[in-house]
Amino acid sequence: MMTTTEVIDVLLVEDDEDDYVITKALLSRAESIDCNLEWASSYEEGLDAILSGGYDACLVDYRLGAHTGLDLLHAVNEQGNRTPIILLTGQGDLEIDLTAMAAGAADYLSKEEIDAPLLERSIRYAVERAHADQRIREQAALLDKARDAIIAYDMEGQVVYWNKSAERLTGWSAEEMLGEPARERLYTNEQQKKLKECFATIEEKGEWTGELRQHTKDGEDLVVESRWTLVRDNAGNPSSVLVINTDITERKQLEMQFLRSQRMESIGRLVGGIAHDLGNLLVPILLGVKVLQQRFDDDSQVERTLSMIQKSAERGSDMVDQVLAFARGVEGERVTLDPGAIIDEVDKIIRETFPDRITVETEVDEALDTIVGDATQIQQVLMNLSVNARDAMPDGGTLAIKAENVDLSESDARRNIDAEPGPYVRITVSDTGTGIPDDALDKIFEPFFSTKPEGEGTGLGLSTAYSIVKSHDGFIDVRSEENQGTTFRIFLPVTIAESGKAESSPDRGDTHGQGEVVLIVDDEEFIRDTAQQTLESAGYRAIVAADGAEALELMEDYSDAVDAVITDLRMPNMNGHELIDVLNEKYPALPIIAASGASDSEANTPTEADGHTFLPKPFTAEKLYAALHDVLHTSTKAG
Repeated sequence: MMTTTEVIDVLLVEDDEDDYVITKALLSRAESIDCNLEWASSYEEGLDAILSGGYDACLVDYRLGAHTGLDLLHAVNEQGNRTPIILLTGQGDLEIDLTAMAAGAADYLSKEEIDAPLLERSIRYAVERAHADQRIREQAALLDKARDAIIAYDMEGQVVYWNKSAERLTGWSAEEMLGEPARERLYTNEQQKKLKECFATIEEKGEWTGELRQHTKDGEDLVVESRWTLVRDNAGNPSSVLVINTDITERKQLEMQFLRSQRMESIGRLVGGIAHDLGNLLVPILLGVKVLQQRFDDDSQVERTLSMIQKSAERGSDMVDQVLAFARGVEGERVTLDPGAIIDEVDKIIRETFPDRITVETEVDEALDTIVGDATQIQQVLMNLSVNARDAMPDGGTLAIKAENVDLSESDARRNIDAEPGPYVRITVSDTGTGIPDDALDKIFEPFFSTKPEGEGTGLGLSTAYSIVKSHDGFIDVRSEENQGTTFRIFLPVTIAESGKAESSPDRGDTHGQGEVVLIVDDEEFIRDTAQQTLESAGYRAIVAADGAEALELMEDYSDAVDAVITDLRMPNMNGHELIDVLNEKYPALPIIAASGASDSEANTPTEADGHTFLPKPFTAEKLYAALHDVLHTSTKAG
């Protein structure tokens, strides 16, 4: 309430001086307000005075010569002036009064009924309402500047307030949402049940906090942290619900990616250890088959059995390679590549091999940038994704592959923990298939996880694709909706090649031995024995040691005779790394092959940097022969 000491500036727009004198006399008797009255005797003078903004309230006569008080009210409103206007009429005319109120008049008074208390009360209330409206506008402006979406619903769920941040977040304007039920535009059918629970909780407890999934006007998915508060009227009855929504979509995506990355790292260590042990088991099988084939080369039935064993072991070896590729990252040649050419090759393959019910569409940017990487590996990624797309469309559909240049901004990069700002080539592989269930979406890149029926997939395709893309300093994301399809987006950075074209491997010719002595060091007895038999059957002489210490003792006795050493890296007592260090110091010209199936970065140890060779387990006899041939005949350490 205003005090009696407050002075109110009032303008009277009236073309009759007698009425001005009467009005001034009435206001002089006011008890709760002190009015400073000024007079404008014409429509034009009154309009200019009101638009000057110097008055707290205006009294406007309905009859103003050629104009009316309603004309003045409309003219003031068009200019955006908010000074409260009280319309004065000669005789009470209900139609004029209603029209004035609809046009925004603060009040209307009949001159025949005006007395000092009525005029005082009308002015005081008009000014108080104007002040209250101003405070509301200022508060609304502050709410519009808030980063959070602030919304109010009536108890029927219809929108009664919708701030600017709600517009920015959802894409729906206040004009589109006011008076409308938000649930029909913002929420999917799956969220309707949760919304009912929210309203039930708010009515019972007066507040609710939780996460809600929404979608924007453009169909983008949103995750909001939502805080609901029940608002009651003066009688204590529920009147509306105030909702404050904070956009946490980006945060939830990063949390999911971080948890996935941690889980993948843990799984990588686990499966890497399993793959190491499995690789050790496969080595004697692969090497033993070779020895047996040489001994029973005249027996066709034995040869068929051995061939079957070899194929099974090689299949197991391929699976180990894929697991290790996931666990320790994928290495390969790094040369400048044209992604469009790789997509063309994939397009030819899938058009020739996929059934006719699959429609293949490819779109490649004509000015597509080059990337640095391994063409075979990138092709493997696209083929894995394409095969998965085919399997997801048993009744037919469309497989689309698109490549384009994109430039990730700082804000774009923050949405993925593996992303950095800068130029990328984005390759999109999408299908119109069955989609991926929500509860499986964050697990699809894990080794051995598959949504396909048992026996129809190894569960290694996507985990290998993930590792390949990551080894190229890129990242991959997926969007899927059940029964609508799946879209994978691969981002590969645009980079200048450092290594150039890889040199072609030299022709090794005959890789059999000529009596060279090879020291085999491995803590697994069956690997030592089968490797020894394999090498001796190929013309080498072999001696064996169970660990690094035993190997050094043998070198003391046979140092002049040993032509090469093959050592495992993971051994008890003295491991392969320590053994190599000692051998480098004592016998710097001695060629060394380091063999391991471990999932860590052992291949990047000084082994190769010192001119030695790394041989990943499990290996076949042919790979063992080739490695020995290389170190004995082409190594810089060969003496």
